[in-house]
Amino acid sequence: MREKITFNNEFDLTCEELNVVAIRENHNKDNCMIWNTNDSTISYNAFILIKNSRSKTICETTFYKSSITNKYIPRLTFKRLFLDGKDQDSKNPEKISISFGDSDSAETLWKLIAFLSSYKDLVDVGEFDSTYKIVPKESYIIDFKSKGEREKIEELKELISIANLSSSDIKTLTFHDRKKNLKAFYYLLKNKTMNDGTDSHSHYKNKFNLKQGEESIWHHFLKNHDWILGLNADLKFFNDFLNEQQVGNPNSKGSGSPKTDLLGVSDFTVLIELKHTNTPIFKKEKSKGRANTWDFTADFIEGISQCLGQKFELEESFNSKDFVKDDGRLLDKSQIQSVDPKSILLIGNKKEEFPIINLEVNNILKNKTLERFRRNNRNIDVLTYDELFERAYHIVYSKKLNSEWYLEDERELFE
Repeated sequence: MREKITFNNEFDLTCEELNVVAIRENHNKDNCMIWNTNDSTISYNAFILIKNSRSKTICETTFYKSSITNKYIPRLTFKRLFLDGKDQDSKNPEKISISFGDSDSAETLWKLIAFLSSYKDLVDVGEFDSTYKIVPKESYIIDFKSKGEREKIEELKELISIANLSSSDIKTLTFHDRKKNLKAFYYLLKNKTMNDGTDSHSHYKNKFNLKQGEESIWHHFLKNHDWILGLNADLKFFNDFLNEQQVGNPNSKGSGSPKTDLLGVSDFTVLIELKHTNTPIFKKEKSKGRANTWDFTADFIEGISQCLGQKFELEESFNSKDFVKDDGRLLDKSQIQSVDPKSILLIGNKKEEFPIINLEVNNILKNKTLERFRRNNRNIDVLTYDELFERAYHIVYSKKLNSEWYLEDERELFE
């Protein structure tokens, strides 16, 4: 005896895979239905999208043939029912809200849409296919990375709006991202060995295809994580960082214009000169006959001279010079001024060159000498990489590092 075909069945998308169902046209070619590919007696008229202990949300699915395209247009009706199939009571049935706000239910809904869209020769989804595209997460990420900065910002704003993220949610996302940046900073600062056996500097240069030299690493890292500099060193909030800008007026042969590593712009300009973490600040031997002080290295003095030259040239040339941003567009200077531009020299590592934790006399003297120089120097802010890390750490974790942090296990820092 032939088994009876049943049509009013619900396919449970919360626990079943769509590879066991198919859309097929009937023999009269005037309708199509959804069939179980393993059991020809079962046809479905609805999909269960959400289910809990009390109720379920279903999507009733019927098809109507278009006289224009000769394809079948799906008509979807969403209902929230009790598990026994009875309608839920409502004081105003016309305004029942069915939410797909959590990730599981949203994913289930899109599975259904992708299923219907996959039958292009049979099902007419109108302009849906040209307007929306079902793509794997990896494809979306690749496409997102290829977009310009403005496009990324606009798309993120739209995603945040769709996801209905609160300010605390966004703050949590920012915290995790900055925590990751901070750990990368720590690895670069100490040049730690990676899991593949390479040191952090080599790993970073290979990953981003950077030119040789440690300066290129810090240039790339700080430019791409500008909050580290932008919220530190007594700086104002930056609108942008411009890479390697010639800040002076070149001579008739196109030379004679000093170049700064990074030019920070907000209401006013800030010059940033980068040296290596291992660039020595002090000479190894103290000059005889000079009590209570220590001699600076030629590299340190040269860095100071560079900053002073850049300050002078930028102030002279800013109003008449065009500055080109990384995306090829000109910098809009209408709201930016350059008045005695602030200059920052980022150089060395105090924790490596003259740690004072062991109270060694010469190291304490070097530390005092550097601090005297900084407090009596109005034009240049000198900052070491370990000091910058400490300030960034305070921003992320809202607490200060103890004096022995450089010698501690990294797990204690980032727990």
